[in-house]
Amino acid sequence: MAAEGLLAEYPELRPFVLPNVRLTGIRIGAGAYGSVEEVAVPGAICAAKKIHDIFLDRSEIPAAEIRRATAQFVRECQLMSTLGHPNIVKFLGVAFFPGSRLPALVMERLLTSLHDLLDPETDPPPPPNTPKPFFPLSLKCSILHNVACGLAYLHERTPPVIHRDLSARNVLLNSGMVAKIVDLGVARIVPRMRTAATMTKGPGASVYMPPEASAPAKSNAQKSKYDASIDVFSLGVVAIFTIGEVFPCDPVAATYLDEETGLLVARTELQRRAEYMRHVNEQLRASGQLRGDHPLIRLIQQCLHNGPHKRPSIREVLRLLEEARAGARDSGWEEVQAAQTQPRNQSSERDLQSRVQELQQQLQSRNQENADLQSSVQELHSRNQAKDRELAEARQQLRQKEEELARQGAELTRAEETIRREHQQLRQKEEEVQSSRQQLISSQRRETELVQAKDRELREKVSLLTRKEREPAETQQQLRQKEEQLRSSEALVADFQKTLQQRDSEPTQRTKTQSSLLPTAIPHSTQVNIKPRKLTVQCHRKKTAPCEMFRGSATTDGRFAYFTPRDSNSVYQYECSTEKWEELPSCPYQNSRLVIIDRELTAVGGYDGSYTNKLYTLRQRKWVEKYPPMNTARSDTAVVTTSDGEHLIVIGGYVGGVSWTATVELFQVKSRRWYQLTDLPQPLQFPSATICGDLVHVVGLGDDGYSCSLAALPSSDKPIPPQSIPHLISWKPLPPLPLTRSTAATLCGQLVLIGGDRSGSPVNSIHQLVDGQWVEIGSMTSRRYDCLVASPSPDKIIIVGGVGAEDSVEECVVV
Repeated sequence: MAAEGLLAEYPELRPFVLPNVRLTGIRIGAGAYGSVEEVAVPGAICAAKKIHDIFLDRSEIPAAEIRRATAQFVRECQLMSTLGHPNIVKFLGVAFFPGSRLPALVMERLLTSLHDLLDPETDPPPPPNTPKPFFPLSLKCSILHNVACGLAYLHERTPPVIHRDLSARNVLLNSGMVAKIVDLGVARIVPRMRTAATMTKGPGASVYMPPEASAPAKSNAQKSKYDASIDVFSLGVVAIFTIGEVFPCDPVAATYLDEETGLLVARTELQRRAEYMRHVNEQLRASGQLRGDHPLIRLIQQCLHNGPHKRPSIREVLRLLEEARAGARDSGWEEVQAAQTQPRNQSSERDLQSRVQELQQQLQSRNQENADLQSSVQELHSRNQAKDRELAEARQQLRQKEEELARQGAELTRAEETIRREHQQLRQKEEEVQSSRQQLISSQRRETELVQAKDRELREKVSLLTRKEREPAETQQQLRQKEEQLRSSEALVADFQKTLQQRDSEPTQRTKTQSSLLPTAIPHSTQVNIKPRKLTVQCHRKKTAPCEMFRGSATTDGRFAYFTPRDSNSVYQYECSTEKWEELPSCPYQNSRLVIIDRELTAVGGYDGSYTNKLYTLRQRKWVEKYPPMNTARSDTAVVTTSDGEHLIVIGGYVGGVSWTATVELFQVKSRRWYQLTDLPQPLQFPSATICGDLVHVVGLGDDGYSCSLAALPSSDKPIPPQSIPHLISWKPLPPLPLTRSTAATLCGQLVLIGGDRSGSPVNSIHQLVDGQWVEIGSMTSRRYDCLVASPSPDKIIIVGGVGAEDSVEECVVV
C-alpha cells in the first residue's frame, strides 16, 4: 500500500505527516511484527516505530488482518496526538520512508527501557555470579511512581483510556531516570471508570494479564469484560520485576507435586505469582538485605488481587507508593541495603561512568551529524530558492500564453455568437413560412368541412321528406301488431286463472311445494380437518437472532414473526422475506405470551414481581389495555386463536411457587366475554399449543400431551349459555411423545413436534403425528429443545433459539 493510497484511505493521518525525516541506520529494538529505528528530524534525534513490510507479501496473512493492524496504527496515532503528560512518551508525528509501504510513528528518543535496565541482555553474556548494578529503593519507588502518574493521567481523562499492555518493556527511561509509558497500540477508550467493557481477551503479554482478561470467554466472539483495574494488575507485575530485578517467570516451576495424589499438577498463574513473591522475600532475607517484608510487598499484593473491584484505584496506588518510600526512608532500610551492596556498587559505578562516556561520545557524533544535516538543509534550501525563481519565470511565460489564448478564444466566441444570431434569424423565417402554410391548410380544411356540412343537411332534408311519405303505411301495420298482442295476452290470462283454480283445489300439494322452496340450514364449522398424510420437510439456516432465546413465545401475522425470550420483556420483530430483525417496545411484563388478535400484536399474562391477568396490545409503538383481563393471573401460558380470529384460548400456565395450573379460558373477541372451559386432565409445565383444523393440541416439558375439538364453539357475537359450557370441549390424551421438551407446531394442517430432549441432550428431529403414530419427517441443521416456533404460511415455519442453539434461526418448509 503506497503512501498516497494509505493517506487517501485514512485522511486523518495527513495532519501528522512529518517532512524531511531520515533513518540514521541504528536499530533501537525489534520484535516479531516491527522494529524501533533511530531517525533524524530537523533539529533532533528521535525514535520511529515501524511495521515490517514483509507482512504485506506473505500470502498466509489475510487482508483483513493487515487492515486491522493498519487501523490499529491509525488509532494509536490519533490517541497519542491528544496526550500530553511528562510520564507519557511524546508523539511527534508520522513519517514515510523510501522503499516502505507502511508508515512509521515518530516519538521522542529515550535512553533505555525498564526491562533492559533491570535485566540487561548483553552479547556476550557476563560471567557467572557477576554482580548487578545497585538500584536504590528510592529510584525504584520513583520509577513506579512515574508509571502510576502516567496511568492516572490516562484513567482520569474524559473519556478514560485503558492501556491494556503495560509491561517493563513499555516503560522507557530518559537520562534522568524519569519513566514514561509507551505503546498505546491496543489501548481502548471506555465510557467511564470502574465500568466493565467487552474487549478482546488477553491483549497484552500473558504474564502481565489478570484472570478476567486471560480466562476463556463464554461466547464465540471470544470477548472478555474488564475495566481499568487491568492496568493496576499489570503495574503490580511491573513492581515484582522491579523488586527482584528478574523477569517474573523464573525460578518458579510451571508444575508442582501434589502430596495427596503424587501427581504433577499445573500451577495456576495466581499460585505462581504468590510463590514468586515468597521467593523474592526469602532471597532478600537470605542475602541480609531485608529484615522484614519488603516495603512494596503490601502494595503488590493489593494490585495482584484476583477480584478486579478489590484492587486499589490508581490514586490509591500513588498514595501507597508515597507511604512505601517514606517508610523505607524512616526505617533506614535503604541505607542498610546500600551498605551491604557497596562493594558491587563500586564496580557498577565504573561501568556506569564508562557507559556515560560512551553515551557522551555518541551524543557528540550525533551533534556533528546534526550540524552536517543543517548544512545540507541550507544547501537544499538555496537550491529550492533557485528552482522557485525558475518556476516563477515559467509561470509568468505560461500566464502570458494563457492571456493570448484567452484573447483568441474571445474572438472565436464573438464569431460563434454572430453565426448563432444569423442561424436564429433563418430559423425565425422558416417558422414564419411554416405558420403561413399551416394557416392555408387550416382555411382549406374549414371550407371542406362547410361543404360537407351543407351536403349532410341536404341529405337529411331529403330523408325527412321520404319518411313523411311512408308514415301512413307504417301506422296501419303497427295497429295490426298491437291487436295480435292483445289477443295473446287474453289467452295467457285465461290459462293463469285455470292454474289458480287447480292450486286452490290442492292445498296439501301446495304446502309441500312451498316448503321445498325454503333454504336448508347450513351447519356451523370452524375449520375443515385435513386428512393426515406424511410430510417431508427441509430446513435452511437463516440470519442469527439478536439475542439468545429459549422457552419464550412466538406468533406471526404472515409478513412478520414476533418473538420474546424467557425471563425477559424484550420483543423482537422478524421480517420473513428480508430476514431483518427489529426490536419493538418492551412488554409491561416478563414471560408474557404473544398472539395476534384483530391483526394487532397482543401480550397475554406475565410476571413482574407479581402475576397478571391483563392483556396488552401494541398500538403506535405503545402497549395499551384494549381487552378485559382473564379470570386467572398467570405467566408462561399457551395461547391459540381460531382461524377466523373470533376466539382466543388460554391454556394452563404458571401461578407462582411450584404451582402450574390446568385452567383453560375462552375469550370471545366480538362480545369481549371470558368463559372458563374444561380444565386439562393435569397441569403441564411450560405448555406450547397449536391448532390444526378444528383441533387444539397442547404439549408440555414431559412426554404428555392432549387435544380437543372446537367444532361446538358458537359464533363470537353470541353469549354461551352456562349449561352448555361443560360440553363445548373434551380433552383426550395424545400418543406418548417421542421426545421431551418439544415445541408443538402446525405444517399443512398437520401436528408436528420441533426438536426435543433425549437423555439430557438436544435433538434436531422433527416428528409428525400420522394415524396415531409419531413419524420422523426431517431434521434441523442444529440440535435444540425449548425453541420458539412461528408459522407465517401453511407450509413453512420459522424456528428460533432453544437450548443448544440459543441464537440460531432456521426456516423449515414442506417439499
